[in-house]
Amino acid sequence: MYPFDPPAVYAHESVVADPRYAERMSRVVSACDNAVEPVIYTDDDLPAMINDQGLLDRRVSMGTLAEIHDPILLFNTFRFDGRRDERYQWLADQGVKATGHTQAALLGYGPFSWANYNLPGDAARHDKICRPCWRIHFQNGCVHRCHYCGLGGLLATMVNVEDYVEQLGRLIEAHPWQETYLLEDDAEIPVLEPELGCLGPIIEFFGTLEDRYVVIHTKTWNVDWLLDLPHNGNTIIVWSLSAPTQSRVFEPVAGTTEERIEAARKCQEAGYTIRYKFKPIIPVRNWRQEATQTIDLLFEKTNPDVISLCTYMWMTVEEMTRRLDADYLDPEYLKAAEESVEEMADTRAKPFPEWVRAAIYEHHFDEIRKRDAEVPVSLSTENFPMWKRLGPKLGFTPTNYVCGCGPNSVPWRRKLERHAFEIAAAGPQGGFELI
Repeated sequence: MYPFDPPAVYAHESVVADPRYAERMSRVVSACDNAVEPVIYTDDDLPAMINDQGLLDRRVSMGTLAEIHDPILLFNTFRFDGRRDERYQWLADQGVKATGHTQAALLGYGPFSWANYNLPGDAARHDKICRPCWRIHFQNGCVHRCHYCGLGGLLATMVNVEDYVEQLGRLIEAHPWQETYLLEDDAEIPVLEPELGCLGPIIEFFGTLEDRYVVIHTKTWNVDWLLDLPHNGNTIIVWSLSAPTQSRVFEPVAGTTEERIEAARKCQEAGYTIRYKFKPIIPVRNWRQEATQTIDLLFEKTNPDVISLCTYMWMTVEEMTRRLDADYLDPEYLKAAEESVEEMADTRAKPFPEWVRAAIYEHHFDEIRKRDAEVPVSLSTENFPMWKRLGPKLGFTPTNYVCGCGPNSVPWRRKLERHAFEIAAAGPQGGFELI
């Protein structure tokens, strides 16, 4: 487990009611740096915990804080009772403004969510290319303290993994078109392991399946405990990889560049499929040299089956410099972002203009190709103009590229055979608790 010093620990009454769950909580709490007695709470206590006791007060962009501390730790259980909408409304009626995955975690819902990317109803379908799929969740929050991230302040984890994998099996059976399932884009799920004892059973569950895979997205160094698990080749681990300055300055508790690559090496030797996402690429002052050094190291140590690229985006230049110390940024590219505010007003790919992002992608791609002529390299969550510009060079189109966590990017697939936006179907939703 990571070194961890939460300022408070909360446990829902359902956690202490089951000896299995209570034991998981006890192991994690005992491994924390300092002894903190868990506070047992009920649903009725939640409004006061949030409104009066500040449970979510530090759930802000971490780079905007004068000091970043470890998050509050909260243990909860998933509920598969069909009362999600009712309970969401109840929480809103108490004056609580928690929404999305955070709201779900606090109330015990949202184990699975349907992401309708690039389908009707997706507000960003003309400005961000991603794959429609079911996403699966187990935690909400992180300890990595990445300056650009807003998932600090609270780490909520579920503990009833037995119920979870049973319901997950039903989800997988109902959606035969989906081959891979991304576990968590709202948490760093290895941080409490192996003490929590939940990620291991999920990996082992997928190990019992045929042609179905779990994708773990991580920046971790904490992998020694999973090397001997019976994963049977059905777990894909994707490292979000950063060059040295970014990993040390802006992602201070995540693994360093070298630690992430070493963790990937260990996992590859243990039979896991490993991948990398350079995401988000923050153009620091010497980004070209650092990118080249990082690419050299990853190919020296590992053999990934996919590499994806994504620059820092999804916010204005003003918001970026609120979160990141501008003194570290490439001055030419920072100036370009400042001068292109009007040009970038209507795209989610802001703040850097297209030519900046293209230069970053092309440098990474060219350096990768010097070392590996075959590994698929794709763009992650980029827009259509960028795909039109770089797709021919990458050798893919928006509908056939393989990526780090897409629902049909199985190990060592080089190109999708079926149209990514046409085969996806949410299927029967009535039996699944969505976000």
